[in-house]
Amino acid sequence: MNLPYRFPDPREESYRRAQEFRQLSPTERWTELAALMAFGWKMVTSSPTHHLIEQRMEEQEVEAQRIQAELFRRHGR
Repeated sequence: MNLPYRFPDPREESYRRAQEFRQLSPTERWTELAALMAFGWKMVTSSPTHHLIEQRMEEQEVEAQRIQAELFRRHGR
């Protein structure tokens, strides 16, 4: 192992991964996104504090709906 070990530049790594994602077909992109969401939900449900996470998610949903209703009230017809 060569020391000091250098981690990749996060910007270069992000760019590289974005380029890889852009090469995927639309179906493959959806598959990747669905897998990421499933992984995230599995992390939530397996967390010892999942009830707090789910409560916060519910609060955020209620707030998003309130904001959307306010936007429609102000600008919608």
